[in-house]
Amino acid sequence: MKTAFLSIVPHDPVIARDGRPFGIGQGIRMRSLDWPYPSVLTGSVRTMLGKMNGGTFDEKMVSDLKAIQVSGPLPLIKGQIYLPAPKDILVRDEDNKRQAFAIRPVGLREGEGCDLPDGVLPAMLPENVQEDFKPAKIPAFWSVEMMAGWLTDPKGKSFDAPPAPDRIKDGDGFLNLPVKEPRTHVRIDPRRGAAEDRMLFETIGLDLSLKGQRDGIQMAARVESEKELVDLAAKVDPFHTLGGERRLAYWAIEESQKGWICPDEVAKALAGKKRVRMVLATPAIFSDGWRPGWLDGWPERKAPNYWPKDLKLKLVSACTDRWKPISGWSLEKGSRGPKAIRRLVPAGSVYFFEVLSGDVGDLAKKLWLRSVSDEDQDRRDGFGLAVWGLWDFAD
Repeated sequence: MKTAFLSIVPHDPVIARDGRPFGIGQGIRMRSLDWPYPSVLTGSVRTMLGKMNGGTFDEKMVSDLKAIQVSGPLPLIKGQIYLPAPKDILVRDEDNKRQAFAIRPVGLREGEGCDLPDGVLPAMLPENVQEDFKPAKIPAFWSVEMMAGWLTDPKGKSFDAPPAPDRIKDGDGFLNLPVKEPRTHVRIDPRRGAAEDRMLFETIGLDLSLKGQRDGIQMAARVESEKELVDLAAKVDPFHTLGGERRLAYWAIEESQKGWICPDEVAKALAGKKRVRMVLATPAIFSDGWRPGWLDGWPERKAPNYWPKDLKLKLVSACTDRWKPISGWSLEKGSRGPKAIRRLVPAGSVYFFEVLSGDVGDLAKKLWLRSVSDEDQDRRDGFGLAVWGLWDFAD
């Protein structure tokens, strides 16, 4: 397996549309995602490699390109990778004092019940939190180092509350979402060379420049392939488009693998444990909706090659947000046209498992920032990258 690590610096705000209609008769405002989906990066990487390999895009080349595994995009600042904030934390901010609470599975007592699927327990705050409070906002991204501290704290009791988004300081290990920059456009009449009446539309891009700061947000990516095609990443085209409207970005090879490898403290903490927590670093696509289909066992010869042998997990609980839609437009020969809408499990969603069999040490080493989506092509496209940690029942 040949591997290349990339850093991508957008020259202009990145266009990454959400699933809402946009066009004549459908709406004049293009809505933007908060952060690009993996498919935005994957399409750019494969297009670039295809052009560098002749640009024929015949059936064989398309098949080879689709076999390349692309992981990302993840925010990157000064060589430090950032991950989406986990959804199993709530912060209370009262009297200028911020306090973090971990959401953990809670066993049902006699006479209690819930409408969750059989065997799945509710995830709740500790019982000593009696008063209702409005959860305070937290930064959207955490550094790998900060995430490792959260993942190795089973009950979240020794973890300091993240700062408010407007109080983040350089070096804190936290990062906000990129600013959304709107731009108003006009339609030009080709005969007159002037703007047409009532033909205004608006696009919104993600500005990663971090205005007022010296360094902006880069994007980190990992490209892997068993074929020679990926060798061209060693002399990657420095300027290539990313996202909509063919806006340019600067692409470079990164020598450092920092962040892509499981931190030692996480691997040591997981060794020998029977309760593991999975946090999605990119949106996932599961065959059972919010629930991973592989919990019922991988179909014959369908398990990814990095999946630890004999590893079996039992789902205990989960913290997920509402599903997100993804669609698009296919340009592949034979299937040109709109893609069907699919449902994504949002990044940051947390799953609590009990280990039935297998080596948890292998889990930490082999599955760190690896895809846990059910379908092979979704894994190659980068959906469902996950990191792993510990958990314990709420008090």
